[in-house]
Amino acid sequence: MQPGIAQGAARAGRDRAAIKIATTAFVVTRPEDELFVRAQIAFYASTPSYRSVMALHGWQEIAEKLSAHAARGEWGEMPLLIDDEMIRTFAVIAEPADLPAALDERYQGLVDRLALYIPFTPGDRDAFWQMLLKSAP
Repeated sequence: MQPGIAQGAARAGRDRAAIKIATTAFVVTRPEDELFVRAQIAFYASTPSYRSVMALHGWQEIAEKLSAHAARGEWGEMPLLIDDEMIRTFAVIAEPADLPAALDERYQGLVDRLALYIPFTPGDRDAFWQMLLKSAP
């Protein structure tokens, strides 16, 4: 994406450095996170707009099965099709204390802003969120 962004900026007469790239990262730091991430990957991979991403990794057939399940409203079946390789590809998996370094390793130089795709519930996992805030640059 970086070359395309630079090319688009140049065509628009914009400085590439003035463009900020943001993403939201799937993370797994405990078993509950893995179940949530499997369901989210299944949902996104079931949509035609993500078909090219799945095909890039050789998972076109899985994407088609996910789409069929979604069309029938079989949401509970879909996460079962998301294997460990898919989780490792689309999510950062780390112990909570190691998460900041793992995120940095995966996204440094690729994005300017990073958010986590995990639910935030006030009063739940406060120590985890405080640790992440302390590690932020």
